[in-house]
Amino acid sequence: MRSLAVVVFLTAGLLLASDAVAQRLAAYDPAAAALDELQPVTPLVAGLVPPLVTYGTLPPLPVVTGTSVARPGDSTFDNRTGLHWFTNGLVLAAMPTPTMPSLAIVPAPMPFPPAVLAALGGGPVTGIAMDPLGLRLFACSAGGLVVGVTPFPGLPIVAGPFAVPFNTAAISGLEWDGSTGTLLACDVVGTVYRFTPTGVPVGAPVVSVWPLPAPAGDVAIDKTYRLNGAGTMPIYVVGSLVFDITDPATPPIASTFPFAEGLAFLDHPAANPPAGTCLCPSTPFPTQFTTGPMAAGSGLFGIGLGGMPAGWPVLWIFDVLMFNPGFPTINAVGCGFGLVPGSPGLVLFGGVADPSGNAVLPLPLVPPSLPLGAGPFYNQNVTVCPSDPVLGLVFTPMQTIYAAGY
Repeated sequence: MRSLAVVVFLTAGLLLASDAVAQRLAAYDPAAAALDELQPVTPLVAGLVPPLVTYGTLPPLPVVTGTSVARPGDSTFDNRTGLHWFTNGLVLAAMPTPTMPSLAIVPAPMPFPPAVLAALGGGPVTGIAMDPLGLRLFACSAGGLVVGVTPFPGLPIVAGPFAVPFNTAAISGLEWDGSTGTLLACDVVGTVYRFTPTGVPVGAPVVSVWPLPAPAGDVAIDKTYRLNGAGTMPIYVVGSLVFDITDPATPPIASTFPFAEGLAFLDHPAANPPAGTCLCPSTPFPTQFTTGPMAAGSGLFGIGLGGMPAGWPVLWIFDVLMFNPGFPTINAVGCGFGLVPGSPGLVLFGGVADPSGNAVLPLPLVPPSLPLGAGPFYNQNVTVCPSDPVLGLVFTPMQTIYAAGY
């Protein structure tokens, strides 16, 4: 099957204005030992979106009681391997997300050793952030001390310790920005600070335009590097709700958890409708999936449809120029059609389901065709649906795809 990498998508023309901001955020609550995956509000999604999927952490870690208003615990996501990393403040663990296959072996839980906790002023850990390409996991304490470790048994220290280089309230979360090689920390007030992995400040603190109703637990950035309605890169902070602290017009997102302590950006396509499935009646198909994180440089990324009989025909449709925000229903079942017939940006690929009922179109997100930041690509897929009386077809949700960052 042909790969879309053979199509030169006029990358310079694809760096369009913000058609969709964050793709997916994962909120983590150590007390509930569970994660929510959320899709923020975008121009493609009307109204507030409930959590797309909620699942328990494996293993569930015991709750650690802290003495600071910055409660122990945090999470981060490795957009290279597709693993959630999470901690209760004393133990570090990892697990895959059910929304995409993991590209790495899941390690056993690893207690933070005494040397790491001592470097953090005694611990516990209140924030973690993964640098996937540097193979470093940064951890911080409420007192603002940061240390980098290699995420292997024993957690050897490879960076720091150093202090968050600002006068802050208690530090409650960390984030890694692979595009600039910098860390971001948030305090319980919801102010965000950016600095290098050696503790050099970068820019001014970002003060939330929202009054937060509860202490902030963590920070995450949009790694598609789109701009929001305020013309800035979204910076999300989680507490009882998830806020883009830079945009007063973007409504907050509700998680299942009243006080989440972790927030992480997942390189996952944003779907419209965000529920992600529009099935042919009386059948289990077509489910829509990816073969891994939507990360720039990944040669393993692909778009899949599943649940079909072996040999079932499918069609992948892409547009690099436009979409139809009205999503008109052109047949009796499935999702509305979000693309524009006759658009000069349309690209189509056909295929059939394999013996397991899956059909996958490889989409390597590799330069020079698809460098970091390339997109959005508007994708909608279609297959035969005998129970549709109009066209005999069913359309999947339209999704936006980027070459997103780590």
